[in-house]
Amino acid sequence: MARPARDKLDRLAQLAQLRADAELKRFAAFRLHVEALQQRRDQAQDRLRCGVTPQAFSLAEARLANFAAQQAARELLRLDAEVQRIRPGFDAARGAARREFGRVQVLKALAARADAGARRAVRRAE
Repeated sequence: MARPARDKLDRLAQLAQLRADAELKRFAAFRLHVEALQQRRDQAQDRLRCGVTPQAFSLAEARLANFAAQQAARELLRLDAEVQRIRPGFDAARGAARREFGRVQVLKALAARADAGARRAVRRAE
Protein backbone atom coordinates (compact mmCIF):
# COMPACT_ATOMS: atom_id res chain seq x y z
CA MET A 1 0.00 0.00 0.00
CA ALA A 2 1.29 3.42 -0.87
CA ARG A 3 2.42 5.92 1.72
CA PRO A 4 -0.59 8.24 1.15
CA ALA A 5 -2.92 5.37 2.03
CA ARG A 6 -0.94 4.79 5.24
CA ASP A 7 -1.20 8.51 6.05
CA LYS A 8 -4.96 8.41 5.49
CA LEU A 9 -5.28 5.44 7.83
CA ASP A 10 -3.17 7.26 10.43
CA ARG A 11 -5.40 10.34 10.19
CA LEU A 12 -8.51 8.19 10.46
CA ALA A 13 -7.02 6.49 13.51
CA GLN A 14 -6.30 9.87 15.10
CA LEU A 15 -9.86 11.04 14.49
CA ALA A 16 -11.21 7.78 15.84
CA GLN A 17 -8.97 8.18 18.89
CA LEU A 18 -10.48 11.63 19.55
CA ARG A 19 -13.98 10.19 19.34
CA ALA A 20 -13.03 7.24 21.51
CA ASP A 21 -11.56 9.56 24.14
CA ALA A 22 -14.78 11.60 24.20
CA GLU A 23 -16.90 8.45 24.52
CA LEU A 24 -14.67 7.08 27.26
CA LYS A 25 -15.00 10.34 29.20
CA ARG A 26 -18.77 10.21 28.80
CA PHE A 27 -18.85 6.60 29.99
CA ALA A 28 -16.56 7.44 32.93
CA ALA A 29 -18.96 10.19 34.02
CA PHE A 30 -21.89 7.78 33.87
CA ARG A 31 -19.91 5.16 35.76
CA LEU A 32 -19.01 7.60 38.53
CA HIS A 33 -22.65 8.58 38.86
CA VAL A 34 -23.82 4.96 39.00
CA GLU A 35 -21.12 4.07 41.55
CA ALA A 36 -22.12 7.03 43.75
CA LEU A 37 -25.76 5.96 43.58
CA GLN A 38 -24.80 2.39 44.42
CA GLN A 39 -22.77 3.56 47.41
CA ARG A 40 -25.66 5.69 48.67
CA ARG A 41 -28.00 2.72 48.11
CA ASP A 42 -25.74 0.47 50.16
CA GLN A 43 -25.67 3.05 52.95
CA ALA A 44 -29.47 3.31 52.95
CA GLN A 45 -29.72 -0.47 53.02
CA ASP A 46 -27.32 -0.59 55.97
CA ARG A 47 -29.41 2.02 57.81
CA LEU A 48 -32.50 -0.08 57.14
CA ARG A 49 -30.81 -3.21 58.51
CA CYS A 50 -29.46 -1.38 61.58
CA GLY A 51 -32.91 -0.06 62.42
CA VAL A 52 -34.08 -3.50 63.47
CA THR A 53 -32.79 -4.32 66.93
CA PRO A 54 -33.64 -7.48 68.87
CA GLN A 55 -33.49 -5.76 72.26
CA ALA A 56 -36.55 -4.30 73.97
CA PHE A 57 -37.17 -0.57 73.72
CA SER A 58 -39.85 1.94 74.59
CA LEU A 59 -42.78 3.01 72.44
CA ALA A 60 -41.06 6.32 71.65
CA GLU A 61 -37.92 4.46 70.56
CA ALA A 62 -40.04 2.12 68.43
CA ARG A 63 -41.68 5.09 66.72
CA LEU A 64 -38.30 6.67 66.10
CA ALA A 65 -36.92 3.41 64.72
CA ASN A 66 -40.00 3.02 62.52
CA PHE A 67 -39.62 6.56 61.19
CA ALA A 68 -35.91 6.00 60.44
CA ALA A 69 -36.72 2.71 58.70
CA GLN A 70 -39.39 4.41 56.58
CA GLN A 71 -36.95 7.11 55.53
CA ALA A 72 -34.28 4.55 54.68
CA ALA A 73 -36.80 2.47 52.70
CA ARG A 74 -37.98 5.52 50.75
CA GLU A 75 -34.39 6.50 50.03
CA LEU A 76 -33.65 2.96 48.88
CA LEU A 77 -36.65 2.98 46.52
CA ARG A 78 -35.72 6.42 45.19
CA LEU A 79 -32.13 5.35 44.52
CA ASP A 80 -33.26 2.15 42.83
CA ALA A 81 -35.54 4.20 40.57
CA GLU A 82 -32.69 6.61 39.81
CA VAL A 83 -30.36 3.76 38.84
CA GLN A 84 -33.06 2.25 36.61
CA ARG A 85 -33.66 5.65 35.03
CA ILE A 86 -30.03 6.17 34.03
CA ARG A 87 -29.24 2.51 33.21
CA PRO A 88 -30.15 2.81 29.48
CA GLY A 89 -27.86 5.82 29.07
CA PHE A 90 -25.12 4.04 30.99
CA ASP A 91 -25.41 0.95 28.80
CA ALA A 92 -25.47 3.07 25.63
CA ALA A 93 -22.38 5.02 26.76
CA ARG A 94 -20.55 1.78 27.55
CA GLY A 95 -21.44 0.36 24.12
CA ALA A 96 -20.37 3.52 22.32
CA ALA A 97 -17.07 3.64 24.21
CA ARG A 98 -16.41 -0.03 23.42
CA ARG A 99 -17.28 0.48 19.74
CA GLU A 100 -15.10 3.59 19.35
CA PHE A 101 -12.19 1.94 21.15
CA GLY A 102 -12.52 -1.07 18.83
CA ARG A 103 -12.59 1.20 15.80
CA VAL A 104 -9.31 2.80 16.89
CA GLN A 105 -7.70 -0.59 17.37
CA VAL A 106 -8.83 -1.79 13.93
CA LEU A 107 -7.58 1.35 12.20
CA LYS A 108 -4.21 1.12 13.96
CA ALA A 109 -3.92 -2.55 12.99
CA LEU A 110 -4.78 -1.74 9.37
CA ALA A 111 -2.22 1.06 9.32
CA ALA A 112 0.44 -1.25 10.77
CA ARG A 113 -0.45 -3.96 8.26
CA ALA A 114 -0.29 -1.43 5.40
CA ASP A 115 3.09 -0.23 6.63
CA ALA A 116 4.39 -3.80 6.87
CA GLY A 117 3.07 -4.54 3.36
CA ALA A 118 4.78 -1.46 1.98
CA ARG A 119 8.09 -2.48 3.58
CA ARG A 120 7.79 -5.98 2.10
CA ALA A 121 7.07 -4.49 -1.31
CA VAL A 122 10.15 -2.25 -1.04
CA ARG A 123 12.33 -5.22 -0.04
CA ARG A 124 11.05 -7.28 -2.97
CA ALA A 125 11.72 -4.42 -5.35
CA GLU A 126 15.32 -4.16 -4.20
